[in-house]
Amino acid sequence: MPAEAVLEDVSVTPAPDNVFYETRAVPGKGHGCFALQDLKRGTRILSDRPIMSISNGNYLKEDVEEAFAKLSETDQKLYWGLASAHGQDPKMWPSRIHESVKGHEAARIKQQHEARTSKEPSLLSIFQNNCMEIGAGAGIFLHAARFNHSCHPNANFNWNANIERETIHIIHDVKKGDEITLSYCDMTHEKTLRAWELKHYGFTCDCEVCTGDETDPGGFASQNVDRRYRIKELDQTTSYLRGPNLEMGVREPDFVNQLLDLAVLHLEIGDYSMRLANMQIPGPCASVRLHRRLYGEDSPDYEKYKGTLKRIHGRFKAAQKAEKEKEGQDSMDDVDI
Repeated sequence: MPAEAVLEDVSVTPAPDNVFYETRAVPGKGHGCFALQDLKRGTRILSDRPIMSISNGNYLKEDVEEAFAKLSETDQKLYWGLASAHGQDPKMWPSRIHESVKGHEAARIKQQHEARTSKEPSLLSIFQNNCMEIGAGAGIFLHAARFNHSCHPNANFNWNANIERETIHIIHDVKKGDEITLSYCDMTHEKTLRAWELKHYGFTCDCEVCTGDETDPGGFASQNVDRRYRIKELDQTTSYLRGPNLEMGVREPDFVNQLLDLAVLHLEIGDYSMRLANMQIPGPCASVRLHRRLYGEDSPDYEKYKGTLKRIHGRFKAAQKAEKEKEGQDSMDDVDI
């Protein structure tokens, strides 16, 4: 269905009936989501089902068109009401595809370039501007798509395979009336790289991290430049000794202190992602709590994290018991008979 046939009859998808937030018009940004009450960190404010999905993350225009054709007329109209990143200046993008890129990947790059630089919105330009990951694929969530971006967001989004919903949780306390934002890019990246990632969405970020004075040593923007740079340094230094090699890492000088510094830096830039939880710093209990606040107790990995914590706790209690028994034996050995 061509855009012209439905655009006049499209109304903005309202927020679902909830006590957490509402959708409002935002000058220069279309629409955004604003808190209806004070919201605490860990609050789930949305559980959204996809109206359409594609199993392959490297989708082509034909995949989007096929999925769209299966929608009801109402959902098709709502789809056309979502933001599109079309109309971008072709000069701002590479003018050719490298000769080593062929077949499916070359077609995908060409199609997405045409969608971004076209004068009119298309099914593809809307999909690539609003889709979120669903496992190895991607999908469109009418309500989740209404949240705007910030490089210092106060909420986190995640696909929950257990309930087959996109969930959004508050990661920083939010005051009534404040806008609730998500990060569309990797928050640990420096400003230039973040700008490149956000360019695909057709806008330049104006959040406090991107527009603040980076020359002011005490300013928020300047501090975040230093923090993100240090995160990359520590991430490279500790990456090999994390995960499967963690036991090897704890025997290395300064490794634990480096992980602690890395965790603090993630917290300071507001990155409450699973990268922080997976560090197991400041401990498994904190990781379980963080996982619950980020993704909820119904998420696929929550029971795994609880099981890990239970095993660690069991080993700790066994070690305590063995130590007490050893102390008792030592006391008996000291008795002068």
